[in-house]
Amino acid sequence: MVKLGVTWPLVLIYARMIKEVMPVNRKDFKKAKTLLALNPNRFRGELEALAATNDFRVLKVPLGWQCKVLSLFWPKNTNKKYFKERYFNPEGDREIIELQTKFRSFLKIFLKALYKKLSINGVIGAGVWYIQDYDWGWMSKEIGVPYIVLHRENLVTAPKHREHYLGLFKRMDKFRGNHIIVHNLVMKELLIQSGCVSPDKVSVMGCIRMDSFIAQLKNLNKLPKARKKVLLFSFHYGVGLQMVRNPGFVNRDLGLVNLFEHVHVSIAKLALKHKDIDFIIKPKWGGNWIDEISYVLSKNSIELSDVDNLQVLVDIDVHDLILDADVVCGYGSTTLLEAAIAGKPVIIPYFDELLKPEYSDNIHFKEFSHIFDVADSVGKFGEFIIHRLAKPEITEECMEERYSVFNQYISSMDGNALENYVKEINQVISKVEAVA
Repeated sequence: MVKLGVTWPLVLIYARMIKEVMPVNRKDFKKAKTLLALNPNRFRGELEALAATNDFRVLKVPLGWQCKVLSLFWPKNTNKKYFKERYFNPEGDREIIELQTKFRSFLKIFLKALYKKLSINGVIGAGVWYIQDYDWGWMSKEIGVPYIVLHRENLVTAPKHREHYLGLFKRMDKFRGNHIIVHNLVMKELLIQSGCVSPDKVSVMGCIRMDSFIAQLKNLNKLPKARKKVLLFSFHYGVGLQMVRNPGFVNRDLGLVNLFEHVHVSIAKLALKHKDIDFIIKPKWGGNWIDEISYVLSKNSIELSDVDNLQVLVDIDVHDLILDADVVCGYGSTTLLEAAIAGKPVIIPYFDELLKPEYSDNIHFKEFSHIFDVADSVGKFGEFIIHRLAKPEITEECMEERYSVFNQYISSMDGNALENYVKEINQVISKVEAVA
């Protein structure tokens, strides 16, 4: 049916598969513009925040259903890895170009009918490099519905990180959407320098999900607690190491393997020794991440279930954990800067593989490590935790530096990111509608 150009059955199916993001406090959507979010699982609170405003009604298309459309055109017997590497810049590859031509022609017809049925005013994505979003966003723009990327990956704090993203953007075709919103100036400059996007199509507006956290910090009431609490933000073997293709736990011989083991075992041993203190490990996801934590503990004769005052928590609000913690530990995560502006002692490990010369330019936060407590050995790591539980004070000068770094890499301490995003999205939509 698709090859014959018949799209209405798909429009009916997709209209049912696309769901609304329901805000906690439902607003009157009579005057709101409707946004369709692509690849919605890549967002972290942005969709809910936008849906809670009076400006937008937010719908989301499941990633699986995005991929189903692409799979109608994707060759069945081909090297998919090769296709992914060449997709954004096929350079005369007839097979990919033919696929893209047919897919884009179909999308123009399909999306025009779908958007009319759902009254879509704009489309938003979470990054410029998702294949399933690329043509969908581009063809949305072509039919007069603006495509705006709220770029999610923005933590670029080391020379190799900048080199990696610059190379990635250079390998891609020019951005074909209407606008990109990034968290910080570093990411904006990399996008422009690469030639991926012109300066007028990218804006720096911070991180939406930080607004509520900053508001919480300004109205924080410190209440005495019965027990102290230590929080570890877990990390995977390849975090920050662009040359290491081991983002999860696929290979136990590649990346920050020793660091992962020593940090997690240190936390477990401290928990066994200090029963009056609660310890929490927060991984980004469950499944194999928890399995890997259990593995390194078992390797050191510790069973997770035997440590009563140690919990591994996945589905829990990160900011609630930070505010409730007395000491925060971790590596390679924005959560460390979030804990820093909350006035928490933040301990970062800097030993094992991180001391390798080839990793030197990949170290997160290296240029402003002085705003944290940096442990140069596993022994010091444990000592710092206990010391900071007793003496958690952060100087006013250090806090000012923490605010400055947070402003530079994450979001404005004014807590007005959502307001700026709403204004920019509305402007982009209005500009397109004015010439329609």
